[in-house]
Amino acid sequence: MSTTISADSSDKDDFIFDVKGRVRNVGLPANPNNALLPLFEAVSNSIHAIEGRFGTESANKGKISIDILRRDDDKNSHPCGFRITDNGIGLNAQNWKSFRTSDSELKIQKGGKGVGRLAWLKALSDCQIVSTFDEKNSKNQRKFSFSLQENSSRPIHNHRLKYGVHDEIGTEINLCPFKTIYEVQCPKKFETIAAKIVGHFLKYCILGNLPEIILVDVDGGTEIRKFYKDHLEKTDVTIIKRGDDTEDDLLIYHTLLNKKLKFLENGGKHWIFYAGNDRVVRETPIDGQLGLKYVGKNSDCVYIGLVTGDYLDQHVNAERTAFTFGENSYDSIHHRVVNDAKAFLIEYIERVRVLQRETAEYVIKENPQFLPFRKNLSEIVNGLSLSTQNEEDIFVALSVRKRRGRINLEADIRSIKEGSLNDLDKQIKSISDAINEDKKASLAEYVVKRKSILDLLGVYMKYSDTEDKKHWKEEAVHELILPMGETSFDIDYDAHNLWVLDDRLAYYSYFWSDKQIRKMSIDSTSGKEPDIVWVPDNPLVFKRDGADEPVVIIEFKRPARPTYDDVDGNPVTQVLKYVDLLVEGNGLKKPDGEIIKKMPPGTRFICYIIADLTEKLVDVLKYSIAKHKTPDGRGYFGIDAERNTIIEVLPYEKMIDDAKIRNEAFFRKLHLI
Repeated sequence: MSTTISADSSDKDDFIFDVKGRVRNVGLPANPNNALLPLFEAVSNSIHAIEGRFGTESANKGKISIDILRRDDDKNSHPCGFRITDNGIGLNAQNWKSFRTSDSELKIQKGGKGVGRLAWLKALSDCQIVSTFDEKNSKNQRKFSFSLQENSSRPIHNHRLKYGVHDEIGTEINLCPFKTIYEVQCPKKFETIAAKIVGHFLKYCILGNLPEIILVDVDGGTEIRKFYKDHLEKTDVTIIKRGDDTEDDLLIYHTLLNKKLKFLENGGKHWIFYAGNDRVVRETPIDGQLGLKYVGKNSDCVYIGLVTGDYLDQHVNAERTAFTFGENSYDSIHHRVVNDAKAFLIEYIERVRVLQRETAEYVIKENPQFLPFRKNLSEIVNGLSLSTQNEEDIFVALSVRKRRGRINLEADIRSIKEGSLNDLDKQIKSISDAINEDKKASLAEYVVKRKSILDLLGVYMKYSDTEDKKHWKEEAVHELILPMGETSFDIDYDAHNLWVLDDRLAYYSYFWSDKQIRKMSIDSTSGKEPDIVWVPDNPLVFKRDGADEPVVIIEFKRPARPTYDDVDGNPVTQVLKYVDLLVEGNGLKKPDGEIIKKMPPGTRFICYIIADLTEKLVDVLKYSIAKHKTPDGRGYFGIDAERNTIIEVLPYEKMIDDAKIRNEAFFRKLHLI
């Protein structure tokens, strides 16, 4: 027969400190991790109670049940609380005193802070506890509610103690309901809650010290140890030495777990968990540092590293939500932990390095300005962040390296000028080699640009509309070779691609593209607009003894243009009129009026007409001065002695083919063809 009596002096229900003030100061911001902290504290208490009853047999004989409580049994709702039941030693007199004492010695011996139950008061509106225990040759039961109420400073209410009960030894804790701000933060998914329990008690799982824990939801349950083992692929333990004192050593438990075991509903794949006093205190994703996707035999696992040690135990705050050492200390530890994690994951990291190298080689092939990096590519790849994997990221990384190399080169050159370098001969040799490599890279970049331009011109030779069989307009080619409506005073000198027509044109300094003759001529009032007028600044490329440098006129005609008339549509007549207008204008000037070149009668001109040799155009050319075929038979040319003018008529195909032939050796050297 059981008897309920009032508590004696050893069973008082007063809390031996200012509870409300302490709870107010508990740092527990509402978030998914902290919403589960009351559950973790209850499970931890259950584990300690089981250890107190069964000792070394705890893993075999201990049993814990966790029921997820949901409103209206709706699996898709946030849990409103949890019910935790264990077969531990129960709240006997010693444990009851510890429960009511802040920072109790009993909890410290277990690695706790004795304040976990304050998280219950912080996050929950009420807790109901029933505990059965053996004491003084009697099986007794303690019942009470645990909450903060407005009219009382005491958190323990309705405390009752029964002697001589027949219930099984153990404790049931009902953590329900959550305060709203914590309920809405509590993870919803059963699998997430199970994974978080595994994560929080990962050390127990790895060492095989976890008692049986069954997690139950509205539609079934799972045993946490089995849940862990079903998701485990590989595990290992390493030690980080932090000094001569072994108490400063850190243990890292490395695990590969199936990706289905998600520790967080949102976040990274791979994590480091830092634990203090057997609790996970800090969780840090390391996806960016690893650069790995899923790993494992079937590429379906995530990495979890659990870091423990006396040093962490001694530097965890009372709530076990943060460490008390500074971020610099944490960063130092984390750096070494990540390196250990990389060693554990080396076979997967090696695959990333192979992928990075292959991608880097492709980027270098497509962007030969990076060719100098081929000599030490392995070193460069090993220095890349493991998260730098796609073409764009590697291009950026190589660009940064190239830029830094140029900055260092300029600094070394300044040092030589200032006489501040030691071993001058060696430094000069190093700088000379760097300059040569930089020049080669710049040349390679320019060659690749030429190849791209010629490829694009090849596209313009095809139909722009295959259905209607319409060709591209000449403006498309014009724009590519030299932007329309621009002059050398508006854009950079190297913005043109006239090397496609003639490499000598790359050395001319002044040009006008689709500009009225009156805007470039000294005295002309003509509104005619040659496609391109190109004027030298005393270059030597066309130099002939006793002769001035020629002015170059270029005229584009639409690819495959079908009609030309004998007068206005005659391109030969058109360019000769431009010659007359320019000569009549007496010369060319800059926008500010400064004279660039005088043009007396007899000034030399070279006129290029770029047009497909359609049947109609060939008929027109037969009766013009440009009626002579070029030696290869693919174009026409002629000389107007009176105007001192040479005219060449080149089909687009010949212009592109000739440019390819002139550049073929460079393209082959860079493996572009």
